[in-house]
Amino acid sequence: MSTEITTYVRATLAEKRDYVQTIAQAGELLPKGLWHNVRNPDTNMMEQRPSPGKVMLVVETGLMLGVHPMAALQGIDVIEGHPTIKPALMSALLRQAGHSLRIRQTGSVRGGDLAVTTTLIRKDDPEFPYEYTWTPQDAVDAGLLDSYAPDAEGVWRPRARSKDGKPLPWELFTARLCRWRSLSDAASAGGEDVLMGLHYTAEELGATVDSEGAVVEAGPAEPATPARAWSDEIAAATTHEQVEAVLDEARASDELTDALRTAAMTRHGMLGAPAAEPAEPDVEPIPEVEPEPVVAQPTGEPAPVSSPELSDDAWFEQAEADAARYGGQP
Repeated sequence: MSTEITTYVRATLAEKRDYVQTIAQAGELLPKGLWHNVRNPDTNMMEQRPSPGKVMLVVETGLMLGVHPMAALQGIDVIEGHPTIKPALMSALLRQAGHSLRIRQTGSVRGGDLAVTTTLIRKDDPEFPYEYTWTPQDAVDAGLLDSYAPDAEGVWRPRARSKDGKPLPWELFTARLCRWRSLSDAASAGGEDVLMGLHYTAEELGATVDSEGAVVEAGPAEPATPARAWSDEIAAATTHEQVEAVLDEARASDELTDALRTAAMTRHGMLGAPAAEPAEPDVEPIPEVEPEPVVAQPTGEPAPVSSPELSDDAWFEQAEADAARYGGQP
């Protein structure tokens, strides 16, 4: 391990953070695979900038492979959160580890007989070569080429076009990409101890690349067509509720993007502040009143009158008087 790598290994997390933030300021000098969408605090709009987090991931991945941070930045990309390795760095690491790597190309694309074969011979097992071949027909079978057939003059022509008719990498760099695919297959089969799982190139993970395998556009080369014209629906919304309803439907369809969020914010601004709902009037609470007890209505009978307590003699005198009054016995 070189002195430069050792210095980075011994750095504190704060020193590493300062290091990658400084590198991220290089802007256009950094590969597009290390950029990401970020909101500009001044304009509140999303824009592309180098990502310090991705730079850190790449530098740490390079450290795992034993290469200098600058070599890692030139040879490692990040596609959809996954570090990938460029073919040139893959080849260099395998040879640096002492393994033999042979790439043989026969025939031609126009002749219809192109074949690219990569042979990896490990230094610790020279009797067992890892050999993998790629042809344009393999690319057709894998869905990378739309077609590969001779034209009216007998010249074989690969075809891979985007929806707007532009040639894709597999049409432009057929032989080179067959070479990188055969190299990747051989490396994944016999060189995992060197590459630590980084045997995929950016092109294999769907990025648009140039002839050297460098990322031109991160992410799938052919983005999926949205189910609905979400932006048009947001622009046509006449209320804040309609704007939010469109966002909810886009989210449910897994098609909510930063561009749609920005369009929704713009439309909200054009519609102005939502009208405030009328406040509820202040009403004094009505006090609870205990119900009056129900009084039984008189039935015409005289209510019983309680008599004061009488002595025995007074009681008998009263009884005799009552009996004489009503003609009965006491």
